[in-house]
Amino acid sequence: MGNLGENKDDFKEMLEEYMPEIENGQIKNGVIISKDSEYGYLHIGGKSEGKVRVEEIEEYAIGDEIEILVLNREDKEGYVRVSRLAIEQVKNLEIIKSAYENEEVLEGKVIKKINGGYVVDLLKFMAFMPNSLSSTKNDENIIGKKLKLVIKLFKDGRKKKIVVSAKDVKLKEEKKYMNNINENDVLEVEIKGILEFGLSVNVGPILGFIHISEIAWKKIDNLNEMFTVGEKIKAKVITLDEEKRSLKLSIKKLKQDPWELVSDNYKIGDILDAKVVRTVKFGAFAELEEGLEGLIHISDLSWDKSLKNVDDYLKIDDVVKVKIIELLPEEKKLKLSVKDLSKNPWTNIDEKYPVGKIVEGEIVESKDFGIFVKAEEGVDIFVHISDIAWIKDDEKKFKIGDKVKLQILELDGENEKIKGGIKQLEKSPWEKIVEKYEIGQKITRNINNITVFGIFVEIENGIDGMIHISEASIDYIKKLDDRFEINGEVTAEIIEINNEEQKIKLSIKKIEEKEATEELEKYNEKETIKK
Repeated sequence: MGNLGENKDDFKEMLEEYMPEIENGQIKNGVIISKDSEYGYLHIGGKSEGKVRVEEIEEYAIGDEIEILVLNREDKEGYVRVSRLAIEQVKNLEIIKSAYENEEVLEGKVIKKINGGYVVDLLKFMAFMPNSLSSTKNDENIIGKKLKLVIKLFKDGRKKKIVVSAKDVKLKEEKKYMNNINENDVLEVEIKGILEFGLSVNVGPILGFIHISEIAWKKIDNLNEMFTVGEKIKAKVITLDEEKRSLKLSIKKLKQDPWELVSDNYKIGDILDAKVVRTVKFGAFAELEEGLEGLIHISDLSWDKSLKNVDDYLKIDDVVKVKIIELLPEEKKLKLSVKDLSKNPWTNIDEKYPVGKIVEGEIVESKDFGIFVKAEEGVDIFVHISDIAWIKDDEKKFKIGDKVKLQILELDGENEKIKGGIKQLEKSPWEKIVEKYEIGQKITRNINNITVFGIFVEIENGIDGMIHISEASIDYIKKLDDRFEINGEVTAEIIEINNEEQKIKLSIKKIEEKEATEELEKYNEKETIKK
């Protein structure tokens, strides 16, 4: 009530201007004959004309007959001063007194804003409504509005003092409304505001709230796509706090929770249509019915292990066939599978892909360490980089989508792993060497490396032969670099082919020894002939 004393001078000035003093006088009927900017003029009988402030009769038209109170006899202009306001105030004063004593509600019109509150026209009397009793929020403009009011303070006398409250009326209406509703009541409400986390709604005179989790049994992301401000909807009361005038409501509880009926309607093994409602890194959520969603884990989408991105397989609003593989109603947990609708390709895998079988497939993934080849849906074969080509220089640059042939090298059906090789489709360089060369055969090749213990020459692409220092000459050689050089040509004899170690040993010494023996034999023959 601390606002009552604010701006008293303003309040007094306003009262003096709008509330002429009530004096005893004759009550007469008069007919309005004209109006100007300040006064209205009335025929009040005989030759007398009355003069009244025009604002007192603004609601009446020329020709209307009204009841007025005579204030003064004729003024110097010859008019009798009369008042319509005084007549109304006499009647209205009794109404105001009765309303104050009985805490009744009256209607008043907000005239203007003053320091600390508002001036209100209450049945032709000027009343004061403090800000704290106005029930307005923020900078709400109520000038010119008609409000329901109760009188908080009334002081009669020559200068009337009236304090009114709109807030008390609102609280009274809210209390009355709250007393007439109960939890689980279904009410029609009007949407006042749409927030990120829920709806604010008008429930009669009360402000209620519907949290986003109470909109539907399914997950809701965007309320603006579902509702509009001013829309009227049905909702159920779920929490009622009369003291705080707090009301929480639910739309979803107008229907039964689908999880309460899930055991009756669904079982493990059921095959159903499901609508994809959202995708995540680890899978997709699909809806069997509103509020009943299940997870399709990425591992349950396809037997294809190369599937890395769910969005490449499923899109929101896709309708797919699924199989229920796990159902836990108490935990509201439901797992679905797409891949279980087709046969596991790893069943009898050893019969389809025995070791040694040649298979053709498509490259679906390429790594630094090898490639993955799709033999069929759900069966990928790994080819290590070392099994792509016998010689590194012969390695082909593969790309995703290329078709390749390979040979099955290893099979682990239990862990669903198959290893294959491309180079195994042709003979290895060593196998070709063994077929082409034999011990005792002479070859001429270029030196590609010299070490302290021997010389290396390339026999075929990727296969080297070694001439040990002890086999480099019939003569003693201390340093091979003194006699031989890189890229120099040498002729040597194959003296060993080691299949186990895939090594070939050569000898220059062997050829020189044979040549020396032949020379000696020729010399001996000549000497024998001479004799």
